[in-house]
Amino acid sequence: MGEKNKKEKKSIFGLFHKKDRYNWDIKKERARDKRLVDSFNFAIDGMISALQNEKHMKVHILAAIVIVILAILINASKVEILIISLSVSFVIITELINTAVEALVDLISPERHPLAKLAKDVAAGAVLIAAINALCVGYLLFYDKLLDIFDGTNKLHVIAGRKGNISILILILVAILVIVLKSFFQKGTPLEGGMPSGHSAIAFSAFGILLFMTSDVRILILGFFMAALVAQSRVKSGIHSIREVLAGGLLGFSVSFIILFVMMKFGILYN
Repeated sequence: MGEKNKKEKKSIFGLFHKKDRYNWDIKKERARDKRLVDSFNFAIDGMISALQNEKHMKVHILAAIVIVILAILINASKVEILIISLSVSFVIITELINTAVEALVDLISPERHPLAKLAKDVAAGAVLIAAINALCVGYLLFYDKLLDIFDGTNKLHVIAGRKGNISILILILVAILVIVLKSFFQKGTPLEGGMPSGHSAIAFSAFGILLFMTSDVRILILGFFMAALVAQSRVKSGIHSIREVLAGGLLGFSVSFIILFVMMKFGILYN
């Protein structure tokens, strides 16, 4: 019984005298802190490696710097800074994942394989979507405010901004339709060859938009010839046939003209 009480007293007073236990906790905490620091070091090393070895990462970082400078110039609000931060982070994160996927695929499958190509293409597609989203966010946030800086007294940009928003959406729609049709016909690549011609579709879509932007005949003629030159260059270089170029031009022009014509008829084009 006395021995039991002695042990209890020893354990109580031991809380204040066990230096070995105290020193062991310090060592454990230091080891944990070292592991935490190492984790940050590894993460930063990964970002530096991607920046050094990936050309696209350099472009993304440069774009992020420009966007931050623009955000300072327009005195962006907290909500706008949050949207910009999310968009920029989304692009950089997807690029880092794409780099990791490429390295892992090269390690596992040094030889060419359809599944390896699929993995790389899908990862690159994620980066492309993130970049397009960032461009759209940048346009919506910066367009009107930058015009306010250079056109503070003349409010004509309010109308132009509305048309500009519609134009951007139309061009995105045309690009999506081209990709869908190319996947259906399964010929060529998204940027070269195949039905229809994406370059011709975008060029004649821009010409269709131009019809509702200005009534100056000289500008319209110049816009038509520019679109025609784009289409002619695709045929001359042997990338597309005349039929593919005509299909692309008809697609782009029809989509732009129909959307803008209907909006104008309903009186909602300049709202």
